Amino acid sequence: MPRSTHLHIRPAIAADAPALAALSIQVWLSTYATEGVNELLARYVLDEFTPAAFVSWMSDPDTALLVAEAGGHLAGYARLRFGAPQELFPAASTELCTLYVQEPFTRSGVGSALLREARSTVRGRTGNGALWLTVNVRNRRASAFYEKHGFAHRGTAWFALGDGRHENHVLGAC
Repeated sequence: MPRSTHLHIRPAIAADAPALAALSIQVWLSTYATEGVNELLARYVLDEFTPAAFVSWMSDPDTALLVAEAGGHLAGYARLRFGAPQELFPAASTELCTLYVQEPFTRSGVGSALLREARSTVRGRTGNGALWLTVNVRNRRASAFYEKHGFAHRGTAWFALGDGRHENHVLGAC
């Protein structure tokens, strides 16, 4: 991130929905479509990451959607889901569903700023900052990021996509 670009973390608004959908598709494909894009991956991102989905999340009282804005452009976002207990980490009932940062902004503090604001949002709503999340076991960069921020391995979960099952670590932090 250029030094002159000011980073601002704020709640998402409906006007952000198209940019959030595009950012999500870009980050998801660059992370998981490492062998190219096939029909299954294309259908998944086009069905999952739509402007309508983001507008719906924004209006859901059990969801908080935070965006990182740099120089008037979205650089990343975090999505929280409240009332989402995880049996592998009973201390938390809030899931960090997504924390995506566009590649040019990785290692610039955007992810850390989003995570700090997410934990502050959780503390404000629940009285503690306990969070859980899942991360693909092959996503070493994300795993290292969360470990650096105090998250510990709590168990294993599986993400199903088509006929495939993908191993994920369940991480949690108080």
